[in-house]
Amino acid sequence: MPDEPGANAATGAGRVLELDGVRTFYGNIEALKGVSFHIDRQEIIAILGSNGAGKTTCLSSIVGLTPPRSGRVVYEGADIRGRSTDSLVKGGLVMVPEGRRIFPALTVLENLRMGAYLRRDRQGIKDDLDYILEMFPILAARAGQDGGTLSGGEQQMLAISRGLMGRPRMLLLDEPSLGLAPIVIRSIFDTIKKINQEQKTTILLVEQNANLALQVAHRAYIMTTGLITLEGTASELMNDESVRKAYLGG
Repeated sequence: MPDEPGANAATGAGRVLELDGVRTFYGNIEALKGVSFHIDRQEIIAILGSNGAGKTTCLSSIVGLTPPRSGRVVYEGADIRGRSTDSLVKGGLVMVPEGRRIFPALTVLENLRMGAYLRRDRQGIKDDLDYILEMFPILAARAGQDGGTLSGGEQQMLAISRGLMGRPRMLLLDEPSLGLAPIVIRSIFDTIKKINQEQKTTILLVEQNANLALQVAHRAYIMTTGLITLEGTASELMNDESVRKAYLGG
């Protein structure tokens, strides 16, 4: 488990993202019912919950794919509701969606370069590409191969890597373990921890695999039917009897 956040995190200094009373609807159905939480700089935060709890809607509300009807989404001190995806990516906020959604007809290398489409720093792009291909040697080996021919685990690696090519200050990951074999899932979560530690990237992780999520997260929030119902450090939640019974198999 990573080190617990330091004094800055505890006092709110260096806050990167804050949701305040966010309510989001699909038609007349209220999916988020006044969600409030925060993330401090360089934290890994997990949002846990069952299917239909509102976890993905939470991420979609942050980046504007499903705009909130009310409440505030504050990123680095500014309310970002209504901002375009391009402006959010330029501002360092990048989302890797559920289901990977790579470009299947583009090669691995072309997919990665698409992640840097807003950047103009050639040397920085090259350096980031070298870093990613060193971190994921399988992607280096498959650089000229179409993305659609990769295995599920390789596609997830590619999706995360494409997000990193935007050089995010904050990375939103939606169900990165979905549909993957256990050995691949462990590799993905090791990579998430490495990105946080080496790149100093703040990470918001939506995940159903509560055991692994709590092993890499600093803090976590539990969502139930559109509400945050519990929060705490990863160690606190791992030792909470109700969390253990509901999410940790014990």
